Amino acid sequence: MRKFLIGLISLISCVAVSSQGFAQDDADVFDLDLTQLASLKVVSASRYEQNIYDAPANITVVTPQQIERRGYRNLIEILEDVPGFDFATYEDGGGEYPTHSLNRGIGGDNGNTKILFMVDNIIQNHISFNWSLGWHNQMPLHDIERIEIIQGPGSALYGSNALSGIIHIITKKKEEKDNEIYIKPWVGQHNTKVIDLRYGGIFKDLHYSATLRKYDTDGDQGIGRPDPGSYFQNNFEPNVLTKNYNSSGVFETNATNPSAGRALEDGFNNSKDNLGIRANLFYFNPEEEITSGTKEAGIGISYWDREDGLGSYVPGFEYFTRDPEFLVHHRNYHVYGKHDYQFTKDLQVKSLVWYRANTQEPNTGFSYTYRFDDLKKSYYSSSYQTGVEEQIQFSISEDSNFLFGARFLNNDKMDQLISLGQIQSGGSNTTNSSWERANNGEGLFLPETEPDINEKEYALYGVFDGKLNEVVSYSVGTRFDYSTDYNSTVNPRAAIIFNPPVEDWKIPVDQWNIKLLYGTAFRAPSIFETRDEFRGNTGLEPEKIATYEFENNIKVFSNNEREYFNDLHLKFNFFFSELKDFISLVPDASRAGGERYDNIGKSYIRGISTRLDLNVMKDLLFYFNYIYLQAKEEGADWADIDHTAKHKINTGFNWLTLDEHLNINFRVNYVGKRKVPVTNAFFNNHAPEYFKANLAFTGKNLVNDPLWKVDVEPQLIIKNLFDEDFVGVGRQSGSSDRNAFDPDTNPNPAGFIPPYHPQPGRTWFFNVKFTY
Repeated sequence: MRKFLIGLISLISCVAVSSQGFAQDDADVFDLDLTQLASLKVVSASRYEQNIYDAPANITVVTPQQIERRGYRNLIEILEDVPGFDFATYEDGGGEYPTHSLNRGIGGDNGNTKILFMVDNIIQNHISFNWSLGWHNQMPLHDIERIEIIQGPGSALYGSNALSGIIHIITKKKEEKDNEIYIKPWVGQHNTKVIDLRYGGIFKDLHYSATLRKYDTDGDQGIGRPDPGSYFQNNFEPNVLTKNYNSSGVFETNATNPSAGRALEDGFNNSKDNLGIRANLFYFNPEEEITSGTKEAGIGISYWDREDGLGSYVPGFEYFTRDPEFLVHHRNYHVYGKHDYQFTKDLQVKSLVWYRANTQEPNTGFSYTYRFDDLKKSYYSSSYQTGVEEQIQFSISEDSNFLFGARFLNNDKMDQLISLGQIQSGGSNTTNSSWERANNGEGLFLPETEPDINEKEYALYGVFDGKLNEVVSYSVGTRFDYSTDYNSTVNPRAAIIFNPPVEDWKIPVDQWNIKLLYGTAFRAPSIFETRDEFRGNTGLEPEKIATYEFENNIKVFSNNEREYFNDLHLKFNFFFSELKDFISLVPDASRAGGERYDNIGKSYIRGISTRLDLNVMKDLLFYFNYIYLQAKEEGADWADIDHTAKHKINTGFNWLTLDEHLNINFRVNYVGKRKVPVTNAFFNNHAPEYFKANLAFTGKNLVNDPLWKVDVEPQLIIKNLFDEDFVGVGRQSGSSDRNAFDPDTNPNPAGFIPPYHPQPGRTWFFNVKFTY
């Protein structure tokens, strides 16, 4: 807390000395004055464009200006500044899964399965495992029009996975210039090299663009990070191997380790080799208002490849965590076509068709220190999806809209195919080196086949938005989903929105907006949860949620010429969620890992979040947000949530100075004490609080040559400015116990998830953006 107070004092000091002008059209979304914020349009809440204050959802919008000025490198860094998001792993991934996170107390499982992630309406969650993919450095951020983040259930419009919310990246498709070239090279510590490229233009009514990101770094290899329990340092190989095949191929148990006592390298492999590519070709009707004909049509493609070190997801005394082959490797691509047709002035039909694929490449894997000497355990899977979605939008009147939609998905799923000692070539559901058969002592290099599983999903949904009068509007909707895997679910939603006539009142309030929200959602169990080698349970039911939420938005002092403290925006949310049949890990002594997946009884979550945006002066924009969270099981008292801070504060400012040639962005994350699960014996109930500050300096309008028409913007980014030592709470159980390790009698103590994940100290990055 002391460091947090020091940070606030530093922030206030910076506020006090500011004195230059600020360009409003270059502001962060958190810093937008309410005139601009009120004009933002969103599409994710009702699946058609509407004003953010009329949208029946709790929405945060992230703009490209915010991404640029704050120096965000990936979606994880963006979400750290959004109230309600907690992370177990930040800089490094969560093993063969994506980063482990929670949204408003919901999550903490393998790979963020309880939140829906989309790019241009195309689902990005893993087809077989539900993992929310694309949060890391393989996702380009420099072609984004905006990111819409909905917190609260979304299955009434989007189906499975939209349990705790929706993250929707919307890319630029309508170009503003005939030709534009964007080049942004980055360099940073630990041999970090990044290049961001974009080319876009217009040919008649055709708009085209292509985007590329290449991100490479050696990483710090986990060296110098906080590690109080020696989970990643001062370790050595055990004296015995619990299982092994000798030089003659004979299976042995409790065999002598030929490398007994050899020191293990400290740290963990966190290198990154990432590639992301996107391209679009779109036609836009040149007429702004059309009564008949194609409004827009286009095709797009997206591809990314992520090969990262597995980071700190397992302890360094049980696995060779510094091995260059300690890797996760995922590929993902989708292609899509879109057509919006205006039949009449009031009737529009939208068509979307796509094909996408997820592959877990066969070099994903690791080697154990305590079994199968010099043999790598590797994973492979591939899944494919074909999707078709049709929407009919009908404007009944100026204030009433009805939307009806239907969706069909054909999913070809595959569980992870696990090999030992021989990496399969990929592209097949058969390995010639079965892990399961080898682990059971049957022998090395034996075949195994994973069955292909076909699932079909059908959905019908509708939403009606209307107005009762000038003050009260409403939205009602529901969705029916059927799957050949989990049968059917129905998920309704409703909202009432009040806009009191404050212009008639003699108070300094310029706008007042109140939302009463109700939403439901579900998530079907994944193949990973039903068939995992250690923890699977084929009897799982879909998990469900119902959330009630109150939102209050107030805008004051925006229409006067006050020199100080002008244009104040306050937002307050209170929400209450009822969770049923949630899928979680429960103790099971009969399983090799000591736990299994199961549906648990009812539980409840409550929370309060606040947000403040203020023009401290004309030149200086300040933001602050806070969230408070608690949960309870049925029949129990309210308590802290595992892996989550009860109190979390994000704050910062944006200042454009030196005749608008220098933009300074300072932001702070304060995360209070985080509850750990009872299986995490390292911490005493809670992991310690931490305070992290980030600073970005961006040069503005340094070169604007009328001949070459080039803009140059250099940027220096400093992460963890005050070099704070902090760790992420151990993902899931965090049950590994370093003290239980014994090189002779217990080389494989219970639990394989470390109690914490060490995070890096102060780091810097430098880039220069050239725009032609």
